[in-house]
Amino acid sequence: MRVFVFIIAILVSIVLQTSLNLFTGGIKPDLLLILVLFVALMEGPKAGLKAGFAVGLVEDLVTGKYLGLSIIVKMITGFLVGLLEPKIFKENYLIPVVTLIVGTILHELLFIFFGNIIGMNIPWGENIWHRIFPLAVYQGIIALFAYVPFYKIYTSKRFKQNRSKI
Repeated sequence: MRVFVFIIAILVSIVLQTSLNLFTGGIKPDLLLILVLFVALMEGPKAGLKAGFAVGLVEDLVTGKYLGLSIIVKMITGFLVGLLEPKIFKENYLIPVVTLIVGTILHELLFIFFGNIIGMNIPWGENIWHRIFPLAVYQGIIALFAYVPFYKIYTSKRFKQNRSKI
């Protein structure tokens, strides 16, 4: 059941991310990253790594550019945020939001780093102040509203009955 719900969540996130104009000031939220980070916070580094691979693969296939870039960046981010899982008190809804903001900054810095390695020539300074920090705040605002339903679904009895992990 978890895998089925995860696949549905990926599809819904892709549709929302690609079809709706959910951006303000040119900043478009990364709903797929939010999904990866939430899974990593709930399940730990292995699940974060797997979720990062699955989401990154789907994102790379949908965008069609730089196959593998989203995979590696989302896998590393999911793994590193997943390392915090045993240290995070998940019932305190503010801590995961802050973790998501930090995870978003990490993800974007990794994207610039690996993007520059493959020749994308992304400027560091301009992106940090005009794109990364506003995106992190925007993702944090979305997480304020998205984390509580995600947490309740994820910890529900019905969802826990099938212990197959992502």
